[in-house]
Amino acid sequence: MMRRNKSFVAALVVLLLQWSSTIFAAEQAIESPQKEVERITSELLATFEKNVDEYKKNDAAFIAEVDRQLSPVVAFDSIARGVMGKYSRRAKPGQVEQFSTTFKDSLISFYGKALLKLDDTRLTIEKVDSVPESVLKDYQSGKARLIPVGMTVRTSSGTVAISYSMVHLDGRWKLRNIIVDGINIGIQFRNQFAEAMNKHGDIQYVVDHWPEIMKGAAADKKS
Repeated sequence: MMRRNKSFVAALVVLLLQWSSTIFAAEQAIESPQKEVERITSELLATFEKNVDEYKKNDAAFIAEVDRQLSPVVAFDSIARGVMGKYSRRAKPGQVEQFSTTFKDSLISFYGKALLKLDDTRLTIEKVDSVPESVLKDYQSGKARLIPVGMTVRTSSGTVAISYSMVHLDGRWKLRNIIVDGINIGIQFRNQFAEAMNKHGDIQYVVDHWPEIMKGAAADKKS
């Protein structure tokens, strides 16, 4: 019996070591998010430029296409919690999830419509900065929460500097935040949420009226 137990334990140890080796190998196999960032942006810009005339007549179709392309590669739940800030810990069950859904829908709609308003449709990626190996190692070891990926997009009137903050979730790289020409979009939305809370003092109200708050047109809370 003792020998059988020892054999079982030995087999279990071997199995665990093999499993650990597999996990370690998977962790080691994480590639830089640089290619993912370039792919996401290139595909979205290509879709936009190819169908811009049609999409300007039917913005709902373009918003649906933006949703299809971005939903798998944007960490909307994580972004929504970041936008809520300290209020995510004060929220009632279900409010964070509701805000995440509302935030995603309103952000995609806002982004899609803003892109359609551009007169200059000649948008091209000029360059995507390489991620240093040391930065990737810091992320994998837990020393960094996000990996920044810089990009320059050229229009006919100049260039736009963009920095994506990427996080590895569900086996792939996802967008966690974006900085455009020095403007931190995540911080802007978080400040907007905090201002709305200071004004209305009600998480549910802010969640329910977030699309209007994003546009700066939320109605005063009724008593």
